[in-house]
Amino acid sequence: MQYNNSTSKFPSAGHRFLLSLCLCTAGSLSTAAMAQGTNEEVVREAQPSQSVQNVLREEHALFSDRLTIEPGISYSYSNSSELALSGFLALDAIFLGNISVDTVESHTTTFDVSTRYGVSDRLELELVVPYVYRSSHYETIGAGGATGGLVEETVSQGDLGDISAGLYYRVLAETQSRPDVVWNFSVRAPTGRHPYDIRTNTRIVDVEEGGTENLTVPTELPTGNGVWGVSTGFSFLKTVDPAIIFANVGYTHNIAQDFDDINSSDQTVPGEINLGDSIRLGFGTAFALNERFSLSMSFTHQHSLETNVTVEGGDEQSVIGSSANAASFNFGATYGLSDSTSIVTSMGIGLTDDAPDFTLNFRMPFQI
Repeated sequence: MQYNNSTSKFPSAGHRFLLSLCLCTAGSLSTAAMAQGTNEEVVREAQPSQSVQNVLREEHALFSDRLTIEPGISYSYSNSSELALSGFLALDAIFLGNISVDTVESHTTTFDVSTRYGVSDRLELELVVPYVYRSSHYETIGAGGATGGLVEETVSQGDLGDISAGLYYRVLAETQSRPDVVWNFSVRAPTGRHPYDIRTNTRIVDVEEGGTENLTVPTELPTGNGVWGVSTGFSFLKTVDPAIIFANVGYTHNIAQDFDDINSSDQTVPGEINLGDSIRLGFGTAFALNERFSLSMSFTHQHSLETNVTVEGGDEQSVIGSSANAASFNFGATYGLSDSTSIVTSMGIGLTDDAPDFTLNFRMPFQI
């Protein structure tokens, strides 16, 4: 009788254990299902790798509450040649007159420090302070009307550039069906040396033959635009593992400003400068090869409208040849040295006459 009673109690305890196990399993599955349903639309729920964070930071889509200080250096080179003929063509084959071939080589090196701080997961503030060093080499062939004559001059200038401050606001966060949408707004202050009253010098060649004037060069070079500028635009970023696709569009309005002198000669001529506005767009992609290294390539284009000048007491006139189309193809790489420091490099190749022949950029952002 005692044996039978203990045997009848064992199945009852086993059933209670199995019932408890089933209830726990069902609860776990229910919780997991609810979590999956809640996070179904979230794309970057987990902390991204260092290489992905570098791409997001460069595209201003990484919002954090840490201070980021990003020193950088960029170099651009451009070379332009111009043929000037002063005379006439005889017998449709022989040119009689003066021939001048002008070549300008421009080297621009910019040292800047960019400081960014994420106020929240949607808002980021930025301040950029640049120092610009420019060197231009002017060369002309045709001194004294002879095709073998050569005159050259080099002008260099280094000074503070135009300081800018801006903000980036995440309008929409990335989901499975839409990209990150970030709105940006910035103001550029005319803290650099403006180009509107720079004097010019004329080189005198062939002194023994009467002093022919053949090459005119500026006495110094500008490091800024000289006017206030207001920019706004949108950037879009979508994660398509293992790639990141991004695009941006923007508009810059330059505010017209009066100057006491806008003439390059010794005579003082006051007037107003209305620098042409510009429209920019770009798109590209980046690939995270591993946890710390990524590659990117992109296309950028900027169209600048004509500049208008109004001399005091006169009518507004457009500056011929002041509009520009600058397009370039860029490719770069980022490498994360640590969780807070990275190296960002890029190279751009100019695709139009108004764009630099090539540009090089090196940056090292680190977070505090």
